[in-house]
Amino acid sequence: MDRPELRRVFSMFDRNGDGKISRKELSESMEKLGVQIPEKELSQMIEKIDVDGDGCVDVEEFSELYTTIMKDENGGNEEEEMREAFKVFDQNGDGFITVEELRAVLASLGLKQGRTIEDCKRMIKKVDVDGDGMVNFDEFRQMMKGGGFAALS
Repeated sequence: MDRPELRRVFSMFDRNGDGKISRKELSESMEKLGVQIPEKELSQMIEKIDVDGDGCVDVEEFSELYTTIMKDENGGNEEEEMREAFKVFDQNGDGFITVEELRAVLASLGLKQGRTIEDCKRMIKKVDVDGDGMVNFDEFRQMMKGGGFAALS
């Protein structure tokens, strides 16, 4: 993941914008993505990467955490990771991300991008190769390689 993309992802977790992700911010963000991490595991995860010992994760530590998660998760299998990310957006499991699904996920993450249906329609239109008004997995994969939905706004 390149530096600007890492900072975008970091800012999604850093809810209050103070430059650090607290245990609570990490837990809440993961839950909103549908990932439940037991408190003990979360604490261990933060302790393992918290180089400066402040109990929070800064952007450098986050980079290490992200790399670790991506390697551990599915043995670093990029295709499987991409499918898991797609499933977060494809809330009804029909194989397509609709305008409404995109808006719901972006709103649950507290992102400014995609607040309106029109914003989401524009975002989808930029990657909707087949013109069906939805994003299928192949379109999603291409978009993610280009920086994700955040890069489209």
